[in-house]
Amino acid sequence: MQTIKFCGIEGQVVSSSEHGNYLVVNLSDRVVVCGTYSNQWEWEESPDEDSGFKSFITYIGIKSAAERDRYTKWVAANQGYFVDKEDTLRRSRRCKKFPLELKVRGLSASSVASLVQSA
Repeated sequence: MQTIKFCGIEGQVVSSSEHGNYLVVNLSDRVVVCGTYSNQWEWEESPDEDSGFKSFITYIGIKSAAERDRYTKWVAANQGYFVDKEDTLRRSRRCKKFPLELKVRGLSASSVASLVQSA
């Protein structure tokens, strides 16, 4: 399976778009990023030198609703944000080893790396 570096962390590519414009990368069991090279969806610009992503969205795996507050506070402290109802736990689609996940926007690559190292 293909791997790439994201902020110094070796991640496993689990899927990509047909044209390779975006990749879904497991950085750990709990943290997954969906990165784009062209940012055609106009996500907030948040580049990562290692991967070459112009922008990315972060998914955080959550075990239970009790963990939600801990991670939403961490997101806020790291200048991340949620759009619409993304701060509501949803059934996990990206973080396969967790039953729930949060979809987070606006984090820096270094914040994501610190989350991977602490999780």
